[in-house]
Amino acid sequence: VNRDSPICEALRGKGAPEPDSKGANIPRENLPRCKKPGCGGLLRPHVIWFGESLEERVLDAAFQELDDCDLCLVVGTSSIVYPAAMFAPQVAARGVPVAEFNLETTPATQQLGGHGFFFSGPCGSTIPQALKPF
Repeated sequence: VNRDSPICEALRGKGAPEPDSKGANIPRENLPRCKKPGCGGLLRPHVIWFGESLEERVLDAAFQELDDCDLCLVVGTSSIVYPAAMFAPQVAARGVPVAEFNLETTPATQQLGGHGFFFSGPCGSTIPQALKPF
């Protein structure tokens, strides 16, 4: 696990989440590489790209958490990519409250029945407000 920040010098000051920011255009030889002796392969983010599958152990752990939870927060997702798209409706079907925080409703919103609560707006403002003590 690379916990360096930035993960390589070529990325220092790059990656601003501004919509108008320009691409980093970093030459391949300057991209982050594995530091294990004899490897040197390109590092990749700890994400699942479209078309890839989640590891079975990760899915099993997620399903276990969903089975055990007594509240489910759904934050900033389109709820159209499976298997995650089915998580909130499955939890709501068990009678567990589901709070969805999003800019707009999703296909899952309508499947939450009487156990769903929708908070419209930027998550950075709706979540703190919803979780504020009474």
